[in-house]
Amino acid sequence: MRFGLDYAAGRPPASAIRAAGFDFVIRYLSDGGPTLPGKLLMPAEADDLRANQVSIVANWETTAARMLDGFGAGVTDARAGLAVVLRCGGRPDRPIYFSADFDASPSQQAAINAYLQGAATVLGPANVGIYGGYWPVSRALDAGAAAWAWQTVAWSGSNREPRAQLLQTGAQVTVADVQCDVNETDHMDFGQWDFEPEEQDLTPEQDQILRDIQTQLRGPGLTGWPQLGDDPAGRHKTVVDGLAAALAKIDELRTEISDLEATTHELSSEVVRLSGGSHWPFPLSLIEGPAMAVADQLARLEQLLPALPLPGWGESPKNGQTTTAASPVATVDNRIG
Repeated sequence: MRFGLDYAAGRPPASAIRAAGFDFVIRYLSDGGPTLPGKLLMPAEADDLRANQVSIVANWETTAARMLDGFGAGVTDARAGLAVVLRCGGRPDRPIYFSADFDASPSQQAAINAYLQGAATVLGPANVGIYGGYWPVSRALDAGAAAWAWQTVAWSGSNREPRAQLLQTGAQVTVADVQCDVNETDHMDFGQWDFEPEEQDLTPEQDQILRDIQTQLRGPGLTGWPQLGDDPAGRHKTVVDGLAAALAKIDELRTEISDLEATTHELSSEVVRLSGGSHWPFPLSLIEGPAMAVADQLARLEQLLPALPLPGWGESPKNGQTTTAASPVATVDNRIG
């Protein structure tokens, strides 16, 4: 919860506002005349508030029922208010709250909404706010005539508009001899000039792409792919799990082929040694051709396996030597280690 002040009888120093426990002010963009000498926000005052890290919110109010003058009055007042905002170092993309400082009836709401719609032609609908009791504030929000609301407890009964960014509580304090009204907010953004929205790291399109990639890797609902089988714990394997299992199987196959090729070569050498010649003796000569063909095919497969463009393999066997590569293993966090 943050607590702030609005005042018109004087201009308390920002240091005094901070010392009293308040960190934002709602300041008027219109002159109060001799009876309210501190009503109009001044550039030097705005500089002092910023230097002391007191947030500024803007309000326009002349006469209590000014909003009943309708659309044209809203245009005029918004132009004048925006000029003061810019003169005091404010931003054109922040709202101005316009005051309905009386107990407005339902029959008067059309004129109030028209006033706000006139202000929107200058500020943009997203930057138009209303100050008032519960009912005119709620009706303006319902009609889309205002995007921001500063509710006062006056003329509100016990009602609280949950969409209102600010609440004037009815309490008063004196700060540096200036009587001030107390306000509160539980919103991060309540229209203050120094508010900076957090930048999104990703666009919605980029976020969706990453979600799609995550689903492809980890399966529907991030619970693995049933097509890849289950791990020892009974969970569906992810793409990484499946790749690790496939690499392990290929490694086993390469070892088995190497062993079979070595056995075939030893058998062929022994037969030749026993026969004393380069050809197998009868009846072994009957299987010499098929045996040699199998040995040749095994040798070809052995040569192809090390050249497979698969991750996780070390150097391929050289100089007729066979080596067994360490099998990639899927770790708990599904990374191949």
